[in-house]
Amino acid sequence: MSGRRRRMIVICVDGGLPGIIREHDFFDLTRALPAVPGTAVHELRSIFPSSTAPSHASFLTGTHPEGHGIVGNRFWERESAAEIRQRADDPLSAFHPYEEDSLTAPSLLDWFARQGASAAAVHFPQTFSRGARQAIPSCYSLYAPARDLVVPLAPGGDGTADARVTLSYLGHELPLYVHLDQRTDTITVGSDRENAVLADGSRPVRLDIPVTSGAVSVAASCTLLDPGRIRVRLGTAVITMGFGGLDPVPLRGGDGPASLHVEYTANPHHTFHEAPRAEWVEQTALDVLEKHDPDVLFVRFNQADHAQEFLYWHAVRGSARERDPAWQQILDVYARIDACVGRLAEAVGEHAEFLLFSDHGIDYVETHLRPNHVLADLGLADRMVFQGDSNCAYLYADAPLPAAEEERLGRALRALDPSVGLLTPPERKRLKLPVSSPRVGRLTVTCGRHIEFQYGDVAARESVASASHGYLPSDPAMSGFYRSFGRTAVQPAPPGDITGAAAVVRWIWRHAAQGR
Repeated sequence: MSGRRRRMIVICVDGGLPGIIREHDFFDLTRALPAVPGTAVHELRSIFPSSTAPSHASFLTGTHPEGHGIVGNRFWERESAAEIRQRADDPLSAFHPYEEDSLTAPSLLDWFARQGASAAAVHFPQTFSRGARQAIPSCYSLYAPARDLVVPLAPGGDGTADARVTLSYLGHELPLYVHLDQRTDTITVGSDRENAVLADGSRPVRLDIPVTSGAVSVAASCTLLDPGRIRVRLGTAVITMGFGGLDPVPLRGGDGPASLHVEYTANPHHTFHEAPRAEWVEQTALDVLEKHDPDVLFVRFNQADHAQEFLYWHAVRGSARERDPAWQQILDVYARIDACVGRLAEAVGEHAEFLLFSDHGIDYVETHLRPNHVLADLGLADRMVFQGDSNCAYLYADAPLPAAEEERLGRALRALDPSVGLLTPPERKRLKLPVSSPRVGRLTVTCGRHIEFQYGDVAARESVASASHGYLPSDPAMSGFYRSFGRTAVQPAPPGDITGAAAVVRWIWRHAAQGR
């Protein structure tokens, strides 16, 4: 990988904040590659909604949602309200905004294919599709919540006992067994294809279990409660799917993407294990380079975004005692990603072109609004449902709304919070959202700063200590960063916003091929 062959490595640090990166000089590849020139950290304005799926689509296509069609991290098209409600909580049914098939504009993948350049991707949105006939080598990870189970033990004789439980992860039935051997004081936990041995109450072990669509990775620990019961704790599970010939099952047992421990403990109100962990993304990128040898590799690290979603409120709005540990844990995550990126760059070598960027920023959130609760109060939930993004909700209804019904719904939403507004077609056009696409539903509704839409049916309004993205790109807090390294990559002016990145990528590739 360190030969003279030209490569391009495109790395997204999801949610990376330009101020943090500039202040601490993160992602300076000259530390790993002293001979490679680099640029300063530039701010990269996002788009609306300024969230992961639409922002990556803008990076890849050079257009806004009105062109590429990715109108949020969550959207639907012509499904009925009942079907949307049924499928909305299933991550596999609802992650089409991250698939290449959902783009309505050509992307950099199409352009590189026309240049005869091969590409591959690790955990990078819109580089894969479940229905694609000719996909590039790529993988993508989803995650499922942590679980805490108490299961009965069946005595097996000779000081042994067994338990079995079948779990469901994103539509996959996963039978697990537990075997207790009191003679050796050991517990074996796993499936028919992967298991691990641990001691009662010991540190967790990682299980990496093949399933039909890829692999499940999860941290497991066990505690014997009494001779007839055992507690099994399972951390946040990571489901990794492979496409285009990429096998997501780890070659090294126990090296999968699930973190072994709860992360971001400065916020004690969660059980999230990092998913996927940064070191797995790094190792998978190195494996892809070795096995598939692409000319262009797209890699996404999403750990900074997760850390900030859990910790940013505590870092900027918490008590004096809360702020320092929250900031330190955020910085520790940046440092972990920085180390991964540095090792990846060192392995690739100085003759590559490197582009680093983030898709959006972050800001604190103190209010959750649930517009579906409003529909239920108005007796409309049987034929319409809200879904969408953090600051942009779309109303999907089985039929057009009569004017009086729309006015009644608008009044109820504004009563929920004065910042809520129903966008007119000219206002959608100004925000560069599609005007008539079924993806934006019958109505498009926005909310204000430090407020976020949620899509359950519980309390209509809730005070929270959270953080998110998706707000207007005119707010500097929503901006990401851009930084480049390489003899050609440093030459063009940085893009002013994320829609300009595709043109810069194309310029760098053309001129790198010419040896300029």
